[in-house]
Amino acid sequence: VRARLSDERQFLQAMSQAIGQLQSTPGRLVTPVEQASFDAWIGLYRTTENSPNTTISYYTKGQVIGLLLDAKIRRLTSGRRSLDDVMRVAYERYSGPRGYTPQEFRALASEIAGADLSDWFRRVLETTEELDYSEMLDWFGLRFRPPQGRPQIVTGISVAANTPGRIVVSGLRRSTPAYEAGFNVDDEILAVNGFRVRPEQWPSFLENFRAGPSVDVLIARRDQLMTLKLPIVTRQPESWTLEVRPDATAEQKAHLAAWLNP
Repeated sequence: VRARLSDERQFLQAMSQAIGQLQSTPGRLVTPVEQASFDAWIGLYRTTENSPNTTISYYTKGQVIGLLLDAKIRRLTSGRRSLDDVMRVAYERYSGPRGYTPQEFRALASEIAGADLSDWFRRVLETTEELDYSEMLDWFGLRFRPPQGRPQIVTGISVAANTPGRIVVSGLRRSTPAYEAGFNVDDEILAVNGFRVRPEQWPSFLENFRAGPSVDVLIARRDQLMTLKLPIVTRQPESWTLEVRPDATAEQKAHLAAWLNP
């Protein structure tokens, strides 16, 4: 935004995408971001179909944590300091050959914020606690856009794009109906409740059975035919799209402007 390579709308959209990606990845509740960073060479760069269930991208979560840290520092200093100040001072002090340790960076952030952030850093970096967006949203006068439309049928299945004419499972999200029903990666979905299903009909074909508690899904697993019972679960789509609150105060709008156009 500062370099005029994107506008405010595009920037908020990019941050929304990062938050949405993080919040839709089950692995965020399994692996702390600090551990994900340490394991990058055996995890992030060597992914499997189960990776979203067990780990997260430290790039994505790091970007979101940076946003929350910036808002926290701004609130604690009444807008006088920000994450920018932390990075500038870090460069001044530690730009030599040695660099800085994680402990030194945390201490520096606390120094700039004028408050002890050690427990906050511990929670967001070393645990799998859900991130708290409330402080950031309140400071900048933002909200997550309320969900729209009717509840959607949720399966947890991703299908392969390189299998023309076939519906082949390429991924399963943990704690979803298909995961609990016993579907596996590489299962080929053939029929639902006795009706043939074609790729262009999946998953919309399930809408025909929205009223039922479950459907029988015929699959082929390593050439063996079997039937799995898939629960019909509907859920209001989660929305992680950032937008300015309709009732944002003049002070909140000023905070947002100072952030996006310093």
